[in-house]
Amino acid sequence: MVKIKFARNIEKYIKSKINRLFINKDDFTIISNNCWGTFIYKKYAIPYQSPFVNLVVFAPDYIELLENFSLEVLHKLSFIEHKDSKHKDELINIGIYETNYPIGILDNKYELHFIHYESKEDAENKWRKRIERINLNKLIFKFSDGDKFESSMAARFDKLKFRNKVCFTSEEYKGLNSVITLKKFKNKGRVRDEWKNSRKEFNPTVFINNIIVNDDL
Repeated sequence: MVKIKFARNIEKYIKSKINRLFINKDDFTIISNNCWGTFIYKKYAIPYQSPFVNLVVFAPDYIELLENFSLEVLHKLSFIEHKDSKHKDELINIGIYETNYPIGILDNKYELHFIHYESKEDAENKWRKRIERINLNKLIFKFSDGDKFESSMAARFDKLKFRNKVCFTSEEYKGLNSVITLKKFKNKGRVRDEWKNSRKEFNPTVFINNIIVNDDL
């Protein structure tokens, strides 16, 4: 089993190096509400250029954070206990309330669920280190319709001034240019694992190669 796992990791590494040959930039920052950015960076063998990796941000917090997005807010990180989360009921509902992972909070408003981090110290150290890598000129903002998403949030996301943005949804939202509907999840309430289930509707290589420079942030 160890040899098989090693071989698979080598195969993934080689594929990611090949994928990287097809993109014209590798210094972009992904702001995402879940691990989508993590998988995109891995797909192209790019070191994490964003603190928004290996974590989840519930939709109400995420859309409000984007509407008030600034480096200043990202630096205002502290931590809370699970019992103090405003999303406590949802954590219980999806079965992760008892899971021992740190919950960060930005500016005492926006919760960051560091579900793939073992301690507050680890989460904070990596968050602050990766903030320094953010490229404000090449930002990608990604959203999806899970984790307490409401239909009005699609329009709110589409109205954001950011030039490079994409929102994956299970239902169609006509007239919203940033929304991509994943047919696989039609009538299923939300999308899941959109990093691997959006291949028919979304080409990340083309998206990355057409990033428009953000010069107003």
